[in-house]
Amino acid sequence: MEQINNKLFLWISLLAFLGGGMNAFAILEFSLTASHITGSVTRISTDLAYYNIPHLKIMIGLVVSFFVGAIVSGIIIGSGRDFELRKRYGDTFIFIGVLLKLLDIYLYAEVLFVFILAFSLGLQNGLFIRYRGMVIRTTHMTGTVTDLGVVIGHYLRGNREITWKMKYYAMNILSFITGGLLVGLGLKYLGRGVLNYMSIAYILSGAYYFLLRDRYYKMKR
Repeated sequence: MEQINNKLFLWISLLAFLGGGMNAFAILEFSLTASHITGSVTRISTDLAYYNIPHLKIMIGLVVSFFVGAIVSGIIIGSGRDFELRKRYGDTFIFIGVLLKLLDIYLYAEVLFVFILAFSLGLQNGLFIRYRGMVIRTTHMTGTVTDLGVVIGHYLRGNREITWKMKYYAMNILSFITGGLLVGLGLKYLGRGVLNYMSIAYILSGAYYFLLRDRYYKMKR
């Protein structure tokens, strides 16, 4: 089972990598954040204050798109707050990969493109609730950085049993940063072609999940 947990840890790090890449793509190509809903909600407030209606519509669109993605995630995964290998996570990431490819072909440079990115990230963010007692998010790092700080605080108070949590949170943050870095470099040198690689990476992450799930059930027999 420990081997499965290690492979699952790797898969979750891959998802954080993809989340960081998607965010970087939205920021660099559209000057918008697709998953940072706190900032988008704040911009709704300031846009209302300054009556910036065109920008207000975009912010509302991002928040609603992310929200709808989370709803769809709940429909796909069903009830229960624990991660389970029997659930259909793989299908979801293959779907996101195919969706990115379709966006690249038909909607590139359109505002709707960013809304669908936000939908995809809301879908991804809703897939993980709890795993081994930890709240897991792979599309933004506010909660992860907070959790890492809290865990370090517990460690400094003498709790040495949570070292593995520190490693997990640090790896998650590093994966997110690496995803953003590589997509940034990809846009710099490859242009929009980097989206093809992101699409393939999402599809491969879904395939990897199915291989992991198959191995898990073989071990249980």
